[in-house]
Amino acid sequence: MKVLMTGATGLIGKEIGKKLAEHGHEIFVVSRDGKKAQENLPFPCQIIPGDLNKGALHDEKLAEIEGVINLMGESVFGERWTDEKKERIYSSRVIATRNLVSSLPSSLKVFVSGSAIGFYGDCKDEIVKEDHAPGSDFLAKVCVEWEAEAAKAHGRTVMIRTSVVLSHQGGALEQMLVPFKAGIGGPLGDGQQWMSWIHINDIAGLFVHALENPAMQGPVNGCSPNPVTNRDFSKCLAASLGKSMGPSVPLIALKTVFGEMSSFILASLRGSAERAQELGYQFQFSNIEEALNDLCAPLKDGEEIFYSEQFIPLPPEKVFTFFQDAHNLEEITPPTLNFKIRGMSTDRIRQGTLIDYDLKVHGIPLKWKTEIDEWQPPHRFVDNQLKGPYSLWHHTHEFRPFCGGTLMVDRVRYRLPLGIVGRLFGGSFVKGDVAKIFKYRRQFVASKDWARS
Repeated sequence: MKVLMTGATGLIGKEIGKKLAEHGHEIFVVSRDGKKAQENLPFPCQIIPGDLNKGALHDEKLAEIEGVINLMGESVFGERWTDEKKERIYSSRVIATRNLVSSLPSSLKVFVSGSAIGFYGDCKDEIVKEDHAPGSDFLAKVCVEWEAEAAKAHGRTVMIRTSVVLSHQGGALEQMLVPFKAGIGGPLGDGQQWMSWIHINDIAGLFVHALENPAMQGPVNGCSPNPVTNRDFSKCLAASLGKSMGPSVPLIALKTVFGEMSSFILASLRGSAERAQELGYQFQFSNIEEALNDLCAPLKDGEEIFYSEQFIPLPPEKVFTFFQDAHNLEEITPPTLNFKIRGMSTDRIRQGTLIDYDLKVHGIPLKWKTEIDEWQPPHRFVDNQLKGPYSLWHHTHEFRPFCGGTLMVDRVRYRLPLGIVGRLFGGSFVKGDVAKIFKYRRQFVASKDWARS
């Protein structure tokens, strides 16, 4: 199927795109910045330029589109809900979806749109199914209009009312982890409010299931079969990190910091996954303990995890040739780091090779020594810091055959010195630095003329 995606560079979009590609679909992505999209998307696709906040799309490729997955929407988090923020939340969903629907052919077979479990508002202890009436707060009203615009699309329409998405990188869990890793995270208010959640693998799987399953139509709750109270979630999160749960966050503090958004954060939503299951979706993660252990187990020993993926339209054998040359590291590292190789213990990289580097971090000169722990050309190698600024730096490079090309995966496990003090005072700072290094690398890879390599 020829599938058009919006919001493809987001947390959920990247996972859905990979699943679509694995299932053999031909993917088209709407983007305001095609170059940036190619740098960040971990699957093969064609870019359709456009800004749906400003109007409909005009591209001849749209005439062939058979299915749509619509994930557009300004994040509801990140800042207080000022009038300007609320307008962006509304227009990026309602107006943009209206413009999207008007861009599509009458031959469209299926339109799967994101929505939110916030459609229902605060429902206390009630188990919420898809026929429940909508709430009356701001976000609920946005969801009602959002779904109404999606329902105007030709063909079969499905609206996935997404709950809190738990992922190993980004999203709500990343924000929650900061106090819990420090051992001071606790429930919000009395913690008795219900929390509907879903693992990233399941929300991506549910969207793809909705696209491919003709029986799915109308609203479907995007939540796991077992919601939990916020207090129970907090206990499980702390336990998955090997920590004790901290004190509750007072309601007055939440209202002071978040303003109107605090009512959304504290809303009690006990979503039912019964309809998704009846329509054939099988959840990989049904209980919160399994989900959080899957996502948080690597963080128990004070480690941080950085994860990056990028699709390269060449087989691993050709891509690996470039990355196996240690001197090319200088080319793919930001110039601000003044990264230079001082020496290698072997003439070519192999198992056990020792590499010495000089670099500067924020102007401070440092020396770095790594060892190649694993060497499995053309699919994988691992470098491990023996001497350098981190207590631990373990970088796994993978080159996976994927849809006729290579899915390049970087997974870095690192730990800062000085234990909890280092994490509290330098954690976010270092995390930003690591992200910038790999952003530069993705930009280089996306712009490289691989045919000449």
